[in-house]
Amino acid sequence: MKTMHIFPFQGLARTLHRMTLDTPVTRLPTVHGKVAEGLEHLGIRNVRHLLFHFPSRYEDRRNVTPIAQVTAGVPVVVHGTIKEMTSDVGFRRRGGRARRMQVTRAVVEDETGRIAATWFYQRYLDRQIPVGTSVALAGTVSLSEEGLTLMAPEVERLLPGKTLVHTGRLVPVYPETAGVTSRNLRFLVSRTLPLTDALTEYLPEQTREQEQLEGIAAAARGIHFPENPADLERAQERLGFDELFLLQLAAAVRRRARNKETAVPLAFSDDVVADVGPQFPFHLTSSQERAVKSILQDLRMPVPMNRLVAGDVGSGKTVVAGLAALAVARSGGQTAFVAPTEILATQHAVSLKSFFAVHGLSVGLLTGSTPSEERVQILEQVRTGSCTCLVGTHALFHEDIRFQNLALVVVDEQHRFGVDQRAELSARGGNGKSPHFLSLTATPIPRTLQLTAYGDVDVTMLDPRPGQQTVETHVVSPDERDRTYQALAERIKTGEQVFVICPRVEERDDDVRSVTSEYRRLHKEVFPAFRVGMLHGKLPPEEKRDTLERFRNRDLDLLVSSSVVEVGVDIPNATALLVEGAERFGLAQLHQFRGRVGRRGQQAVCFLASGAGDEQALERLRVLEHSSNGLEIAEADLRRRGAGEIYGTRQSGGVRLRIARLTDLSFLERVRHAAIALLDEDPMLKTAPLLARRIAQLNVTTHFE
Repeated sequence: MKTMHIFPFQGLARTLHRMTLDTPVTRLPTVHGKVAEGLEHLGIRNVRHLLFHFPSRYEDRRNVTPIAQVTAGVPVVVHGTIKEMTSDVGFRRRGGRARRMQVTRAVVEDETGRIAATWFYQRYLDRQIPVGTSVALAGTVSLSEEGLTLMAPEVERLLPGKTLVHTGRLVPVYPETAGVTSRNLRFLVSRTLPLTDALTEYLPEQTREQEQLEGIAAAARGIHFPENPADLERAQERLGFDELFLLQLAAAVRRRARNKETAVPLAFSDDVVADVGPQFPFHLTSSQERAVKSILQDLRMPVPMNRLVAGDVGSGKTVVAGLAALAVARSGGQTAFVAPTEILATQHAVSLKSFFAVHGLSVGLLTGSTPSEERVQILEQVRTGSCTCLVGTHALFHEDIRFQNLALVVVDEQHRFGVDQRAELSARGGNGKSPHFLSLTATPIPRTLQLTAYGDVDVTMLDPRPGQQTVETHVVSPDERDRTYQALAERIKTGEQVFVICPRVEERDDDVRSVTSEYRRLHKEVFPAFRVGMLHGKLPPEEKRDTLERFRNRDLDLLVSSSVVEVGVDIPNATALLVEGAERFGLAQLHQFRGRVGRRGQQAVCFLASGAGDEQALERLRVLEHSSNGLEIAEADLRRRGAGEIYGTRQSGGVRLRIARLTDLSFLERVRHAAIALLDEDPMLKTAPLLARRIAQLNVTTHFE
């Protein structure tokens, strides 16, 4: 792609040769005040950040429409000359009120006719494009009292030899924030675009040649100001390849490094499952049996297991993990079972204790609220090996714990930790070997994520339990709220229980419903005849346990809660759920909330109340009305929000997928093969030192179990 010749204005032209990619953006023209604050909010601190702030979409403004042919309601680009220009104070209605504002009006003429244009709060526009100026205007035509009018169109002067930035091309539209518009960003990017020649090419030459990818400098220019759709496609291919290549290569490096670690191979037979079968209240499903078989096979190996068991709500992940822990205990090893919340850790401990006690094995529970004397006793039991399974929160990584023979670590709900914690746990194992790792998640993992964010993890999918009831789901509009409350009251009157979940714990000066305010309102005004409780993460541990126990024992009819009940809370009698501010949660998270009701096969109902009036937010929520399949919902969330936001992989130093699409499975496979081919040829990445450093940084700052 040819280098673009966009003319920097005079001040920048003199200093451009002294600027580098690390030059702070505050040294660029117009970057001060709110613009500087907005760029900081977008994470744009230097020129490099600016050039890698990619457009989110493009508007095709290449075709010019004669003024005589414009039509109301249609976006157009027109070229003409300013014939009239006035600026005065006018009024504009917003929210039912008339507001004073600066109004600038112009009449633009070409050889076919005239059209009016109107801008608001552009008080200097009459000096920037005075009468007689040739301009390009881009906007949507409206029908007003003055006839056909372009309302607040994008405007750009037409000068001989000038490359158009805001019109006359595929125009980039960027992620914006307060104080920073796409016009601001186009201006700044266009002025610093020559510095793309200073970008360092870190993709190996053989990979670029084999994949027929263009250089990084050309791709950076083409992603911002493509000359045509083909240029844009080449730029997107290269930059998207880079993003996925880093993820694939990092995952492959992690997997190969893990294969060099050593673990204690555990000796047992598959009969361990058959032996404990009679103690289960139900038979294992075929997918649970397959999962256990895969885990037992991994545990026999001298290389540490790194497996993720993913399954929908109620698919039996804890059963699978419990069987793995039992097999380890029978082989003389110990298990550390880590849960994200104290509530879930306590529930796991209760389940495992009843299961392990039948086999004469002990389970310990260690949380922040464990009494001191009991803590000392548990730590001693772990050290001597008499405690075969220790359950707790992430505090297990920080406590002064010494295991006699730590062989397995189970991490529930993808509680992430990095290489430092791995090394720390390995040091506590008592045998100098790395423990096996088993992660659990209730969010099914789409195939595309298995190849990227979980590329170094063996993923096992559990099928939904046969016969599970579908939770009837309704998106609730504001005028349906009274009927929703009535439906909840009817459930309570028949002896059933209800969850109400709010996106915020404490009340603020806005319309977002909070746990504390909703508890007061529902308790006093809406359901005064019923017993209403409140639960959130800021309560003392003993109060949280007491509230949850009262709800479980049916001493409460309705529980107003934060997202703390997202996972692990099992209330057999709960059959109805109302989620306030549902648009503030991801689809996968809402699906987890939905899993709190109807857990014993009852017909349950979920109401999703949205505080947003826009149709796009409501349409997103309606996915849950039509689907109860966790994998479908996870894939829908992935398309809308991206992997980082769903799975928490967007960390400092990590890879942000701004160009690549995780829905393109064939492209992912292509990138994966290229990454593996490079490592097969150059395992230490000696021919690509810059790439090696980037991968090392990525694997330190980001971990994906």
